[in-house]
Amino acid sequence: MITADPHDLAGAFAVDALSREEREEFLRHVAGCPDCAREVVRLQEAAAWLALAAARTPPPGLKERVLAEVARTGQYSLTLPGPVDEPRGRRLAPRLLNLALAACVAAAAVLGGVAAWQHQEAQQTRQESDSRTADLARLLAAPDTTFVKQDVAYGGSGTVAVSRHLDQAAYFCQDLAPLPAGKTYQLWYVAPGNAARSAGLVPAGAALQARPLPAPRTAAALAITVEPSAGSSAPTTKPLATWPLPAS
Repeated sequence: MITADPHDLAGAFAVDALSREEREEFLRHVAGCPDCAREVVRLQEAAAWLALAAARTPPPGLKERVLAEVARTGQYSLTLPGPVDEPRGRRLAPRLLNLALAACVAAAAVLGGVAAWQHQEAQQTRQESDSRTADLARLLAAPDTTFVKQDVAYGGSGTVAVSRHLDQAAYFCQDLAPLPAGKTYQLWYVAPGNAARSAGLVPAGAALQARPLPAPRTAAALAITVEPSAGSSAPTTKPLATWPLPAS
């Protein structure tokens, strides 16, 4: 049985660190607590990104720049002006979780993690970001989600996450090699019999990217080709990589 305030358990729930009884109790709680529901979505996505992040040697001087920025940035104070009533204490818990999450993301950035993607996401509107975050978190948390990783011939790698139960998929990639002017990468769903339909465009670049994909439906594979910058109605070049998708 849960003995702690359920508001404090969003982080443990997001990384599947609760017992069955605690999980069931927290699910009953979160059904009536929108704050905890939003917190779980964000923490699940952050945990998934940290798991996908590839460690690499940081560029020279990165650690010193990060520490210098920390020294110049005001820190959130945990000193409260008086007794804390229960509602305020509950509101404080998500803030503390956000601080812990921020520390994790900073550490991942030093190790070559997700800082570039975080910056890109910050440029989107809050509504778009929340919707995209919720969709990705739902996919990453689905029990039947399968991850398939392949290297791309021109350079870089890509991972496809697909849930047949949700009929949902996403493409994660990084270090896609630069292309000539007027060219871009394009993703394709390949159906049995090799019929292809576009699954979206992916720009070249070293940054880690997350691309929600259209519903895979009966697609048997995902492929990537080089196409004109506006995209093509059908593949015009040989696939640089193909990711087989799990059967329905």
